[in-house]
Amino acid sequence: MKKIVFVLCFMTTLGGCAHISVPTRAGDCTEEYPVKGNADSYLYHLRTSTYYGKVKAEWCFSSAEAAERSGYYPANR
Repeated sequence: MKKIVFVLCFMTTLGGCAHISVPTRAGDCTEEYPVKGNADSYLYHLRTSTYYGKVKAEWCFSSAEAAERSGYYPANR
């Protein structure tokens, strides 16, 4: 998993890595990185999103802005 994070960090803009984290084994995000990202659809889910509790995160972001800098879009557009 660390190799994947390194590759993602290498591909993102400088400084973007500090805003990305891997989820827990259950697919949840921590308090520091509450935004859930789905790598297949490139959608992100905020805690206020309809399906936040049902989605298993593949990446966690510190904010919606961090998710968008990584190429993700809001789920509730």
